[in-house]
Amino acid sequence: MSLEDIKREQEAFADATIRAKKAGFDAVEICGNAGYLTDQFCSPKTNKRTDKYGGDLENRLRFPIETIELMRSKVDDIPLGYRISGDDFVPGSNTYKEKVVIAEELGKYLDYFNVTGGWHETKTPQLTMDVPEGCYTYLAENIHKRVSIPIFSSNRINNPELAEQVLMAGKADAICIGRGLIADPYLPMKAQKGELRDIMNCIGCNQGCFDQVFRMMPVTCLRNARAGNEARTELKPLKEKKKVMIIGAGAGGLEAARIAAIRGHDVHIFEKDDKIGGLLNIIWIPPGRNEFKRMIDNYNYWIQKYGINVHFQQNVTIDIVKEFNPDVAFVATGSNPIKPPIPGIDRANVYWANDALSGDAPVGKNNVIIGGGATGIELAIYIAKYGTLSREAFDFLTFYKALEPQIALDMMHKGRNKVTVLEMLPKLGSALGRTTKWVLLDKCDALGVKFLTSVKVTEIGENYVNYSDSSGKENAISDIDYIYYATGVEPNDALYKEIKQLGTIKVEKIGDARKPETVMEAVARGYKMGNSI
Repeated sequence: MSLEDIKREQEAFADATIRAKKAGFDAVEICGNAGYLTDQFCSPKTNKRTDKYGGDLENRLRFPIETIELMRSKVDDIPLGYRISGDDFVPGSNTYKEKVVIAEELGKYLDYFNVTGGWHETKTPQLTMDVPEGCYTYLAENIHKRVSIPIFSSNRINNPELAEQVLMAGKADAICIGRGLIADPYLPMKAQKGELRDIMNCIGCNQGCFDQVFRMMPVTCLRNARAGNEARTELKPLKEKKKVMIIGAGAGGLEAARIAAIRGHDVHIFEKDDKIGGLLNIIWIPPGRNEFKRMIDNYNYWIQKYGINVHFQQNVTIDIVKEFNPDVAFVATGSNPIKPPIPGIDRANVYWANDALSGDAPVGKNNVIIGGGATGIELAIYIAKYGTLSREAFDFLTFYKALEPQIALDMMHKGRNKVTVLEMLPKLGSALGRTTKWVLLDKCDALGVKFLTSVKVTEIGENYVNYSDSSGKENAISDIDYIYYATGVEPNDALYKEIKQLGTIKVEKIGDARKPETVMEAVARGYKMGNSI
């Protein structure tokens, strides 16, 4: 940037401050984190200038300090805050040690700091659900100890209980919540009233927010089907109370039940299993995906709160539907796995991927997964880590000095089992969002998972798999214990067709019974159906 460029940018910051005040905002916060402009000036990694704006720390801080002073000169009667990365988590850039010094200097000109995590370019995950909740609050605490102005703490603080713990521990003076307010805009109000179980918790999936942003699409939310479309999704007043039969207690069926019950319908869920959740009970099992379990906990509470009737271990047939005689039936019976037509696919050592995650299939020392989509990648991580030291065991053994920390770390993080993933397409994880895909693939690399793309499996033997590569060359993997196929699913909609033929019951499909869908799509469809009757 030329000196003229710098002056123009500083004036732009000042002009934005004036507009914010005119618009009625109560404070202005500079986005000085994540590798944006002011952060680039502060970092020795990106600031290679040789004039008064580069070199030592005093010069590197000149741009943000001048900018803040100019903003103050234009508007001096509203608070001015600064969102700061507590650690850039980028080699060669500022760590938490340097950031506390930067905060001490910048804090002389500010009213508060909002402390968050690292740059967008970091290889340390900041946003995904495998980041432990409250993991980065130590960054706020680090700055809180050294500056006198209020400190706000950010990043993966999605529930009031954790927020209160951070405040009580003296790590920060206030809490910033972002995605949690997309999932539930009324979170603060519910917390104030003590209605904590009514909060629809963000699970850090990023599917409706960050993944959408990176696709240049409007923000929505897996948990909150109204997000980004509030005007068109108001709950409709009940005109006539109906008897609603929901067949299947997966995410889509549960959301349809919740909305229909809130509106006043007589809702009955019929589930073939002995618990609700459907595929959610599988999705949360792979390491780093456990927050999907929170959805099951939420829906169990709402079932009780709204008086939804649940009939477990009911393998619903058309005769049961006739006997129950509902006004409306929602078929949410999920999907069936697509078994690829490969010679040997029916051998005893070949299993559907979900059976391994549910514990209904064994795990061996040498394993092959056919299919490198989301399920195949998550299963690869699960199998590679199967039997590793748990976090709880690590904490116990190292606390009592029963095991050396480095040995315990290796036992916790190094994969114990060999996994090879065979994918027909040239790329892996086509259905995974950009914010999650790289994290899962990095985990696979660290665990030693081997990926082979653009390959076609030609035969499954007793303990081997034959495949051809992109050039047509035949190859083999030998000494295999187990093979798992993750090759997609197809709708399980036979019951829907039977109900439809009756012609006397209004019937709709939800979730995978309609077409293979993501959890976000199933929840959105469930909300729409529950609000349509």
